[in-house]
Amino acid sequence: MLMKRSMFCATCFLFLLSSTALAQFPVIDAEQMKTKLEGKQKVLVVDARTFEEYQQGHIPGAINIFANDIKSSSAKLPKDKKAPIIFYCRGME
Repeated sequence: MLMKRSMFCATCFLFLLSSTALAQFPVIDAEQMKTKLEGKQKVLVVDARTFEEYQQGHIPGAINIFANDIKSSSAKLPKDKKAPIIFYCRGME
């Protein structure tokens, strides 16, 4: 239930480190995310909310990297630039 709620409530998107990258990475919805997670290719899921929000509940297997810490936490991300990464947050209120 928590995973379903998190996936439904969260806006799934790829965080981009530059505006040029914006055109290269699609925004996906919860159903597309579910399909990717159930697929054969391993996908890294990053919860970009605060640590407190992450502790309250998150998608199983997701790691927590707060949005403001993406650059400083790049060591937690795959070195393979083609490895799929899905970032999500709570979205706009």
